[in-house]
Amino acid sequence: MKKSLKLAAVLIFFALYFSIIPVHKVGATPFFSLEPKKQVLRGEFSTVYKSSSFERKHNIELCAKLLDNAVIPPFEDFSFNKKVGQRSASRGFLTAKIIVGGEFTDGVGGGVCQVSTTLYNALLLADIDIKEVHQHSLSVSYVEPSFDAMVNGIYADLRAYNQTKNPIIIKASADGERIKISVFGEEKKYKIKREYLVKSEIDYKRILVFDEKNEYNLIGEEEKIITYGKKGKKTEGYIRKTDNFGKTVEYKLIRKNTYLPINEKIVVGVKNEK
Repeated sequence: MKKSLKLAAVLIFFALYFSIIPVHKVGATPFFSLEPKKQVLRGEFSTVYKSSSFERKHNIELCAKLLDNAVIPPFEDFSFNKKVGQRSASRGFLTAKIIVGGEFTDGVGGGVCQVSTTLYNALLLADIDIKEVHQHSLSVSYVEPSFDAMVNGIYADLRAYNQTKNPIIIKASADGERIKISVFGEEKKYKIKREYLVKSEIDYKRILVFDEKNEYNLIGEEEKIITYGKKGKKTEGYIRKTDNFGKTVEYKLIRKNTYLPINEKIVVGVKNEK
């Protein structure tokens, strides 16, 4: 009887506590479990986008606003697509460059993958379990190979799982030059470092296109490069965990990726007939 009364008192206490504690405020950790701990910065990551087009910058900054203040309760999943929502013109996203089938093309929401990539690396450094991540078909300039995170609204999501006993809170900001994502929660046990290895490179091809319609105003058989070639890569991504003394306690392979080469395209003038 005494144990039942004690349990009832504990349940009433937690019910009252939940009703008055704001769960979205960084620094105020609610009693989601029997081991509430002070929230600290577990990990953060940033990438640069200052050379992007106006449209791409707009999409990155809009996406960062939608992601900011996201909360992952203990022992629950997080979905980037669910949190950010559909990337459509009706929701304010603009058309910018995206990667499709190994080529750059225009698409609504171009730039959002830089946000998901920044979040992915922040979660890795925060030692949060990653449940789903996808690579681009081409390597991207804003992050090392094997650490990108491609998303789209059809089949590719970035999903994580909060394995800790306290909530995880995500803060995102973009200032026109750099996007930064910080992950707060209970203090983690180890320091995390990301490492990658390029196993091999894949040569690109030189593709000749004849300027039959003289669109490039070439003289005679003059050549002009319209797309510069870039080698592809086979890479691996690793996570290294170290203790407070710098000793490695875990070193594991988390990804193997193949990034396609970008073929070099050359326009060749057509020699005028006499």
